[in-house]
Amino acid sequence: MQKAYEDGQVVQTQPGAVPRFKRYLDEQKGIPVGDIWTDIRPLQGNSKEYNGYPTQKPLALLERIIKASSNEGDMVLDPFCGCATACVAAENLGRKWVGIDLSPKAIELVNVRLRAAMGGLFHDRLVTARTDIPRRTDVDAPIPYRQNRHVLFGQQEGRCNGCKTEFPFRMFEVDHVIPRSRGGTDHIDNLQLLCTHCNRTKGDRPQEYLIARLKETGVL
Repeated sequence: MQKAYEDGQVVQTQPGAVPRFKRYLDEQKGIPVGDIWTDIRPLQGNSKEYNGYPTQKPLALLERIIKASSNEGDMVLDPFCGCATACVAAENLGRKWVGIDLSPKAIELVNVRLRAAMGGLFHDRLVTARTDIPRRTDVDAPIPYRQNRHVLFGQQEGRCNGCKTEFPFRMFEVDHVIPRSRGGTDHIDNLQLLCTHCNRTKGDRPQEYLIARLKETGVL
């Protein structure tokens, strides 16, 4: 209290009045931010930054969150980055960042968004799009892939994963969605059951080739 008197923070407006404590805004703790923010408006169809992605968030919202929860130079991870709003916000605020998404459309929008925000040189340096199925490192080695026939038969409900026709169990062959010659693994996520005709048509090519051939011949 003595220091407050010496600093002139305790004042008496008039003789006999109760002394008051002079408060300065830059010394106050302020009001904690609430969990409802109304000063950042949702994106509308006519918003300048709107690109049509269904879950797109305003850039100002992500910048506020990142600025409040990290420091310059920190790493920001968005495992479902969608149209890269968090990545752009992190770049604007001097953070390192990693964005991940499974959707091919999201990858396309990430490329467009980051190219506009960072310039044309970023593409080859920063964005990696994989079309294979990454091999898991948190599980033991897979069982011999042909032993998955019964599991795959149940998952596909007795239908060929190419022509979508029902066949008896004995008519199916276990096939790799991405051939082993192209890096495909024996894990069940990369396995399917094909009828004999579809398996011969596909050969050692990716699943996309089989689907294209079936559409050309009118099967699909």
